[in-house]
Amino acid sequence: MDLRDVVKAVLSGDALEARQWVLDARSVDWTLVPRPTDLLEDELALAAALVELLAERSGQAAPAWTAQVGPAHAPLCLLRGAGPRLRKRLELESPEPMRRRNLFAPSDYLRTG
Repeated sequence: MDLRDVVKAVLSGDALEARQWVLDARSVDWTLVPRPTDLLEDELALAAALVELLAERSGQAAPAWTAQVGPAHAPLCLLRGAGPRLRKRLELESPEPMRRRNLFAPSDYLRTG
C-alpha cells in the first residue's frame, strides 16, 4: 500500500479512489507504515492525519513518525464545494487527527462500513 496514492486521491477530490484505497488497506498493520519521504509538507500533514485516523478506527496505534508531523500551512477543507456554513461545522466536527493538522472533513470521512 502506497500512502502517497490516497493522499493524491484525497487532494484531487477523487473520493472513489480514496475509499477504494481505504478498503484495500483494511488488513494493514498501521504501526509499520513508513513515513513517506517525497511529499510536500501539507501532503505529509494529510498523510499523517489519515494514518492516525485509520489506525484509530482499526484499534491500532499509529506509527511514531505521525506525532512529529505538524499542521498544514493553511486550513484545508477536504470536501470540495463546501460553503462557509458547512466549513464552519467541519471545523468543529472533524476527526481529531485532522483538526489538529488544520484539515477539515466530516466525522465519518472515508469510513467504509
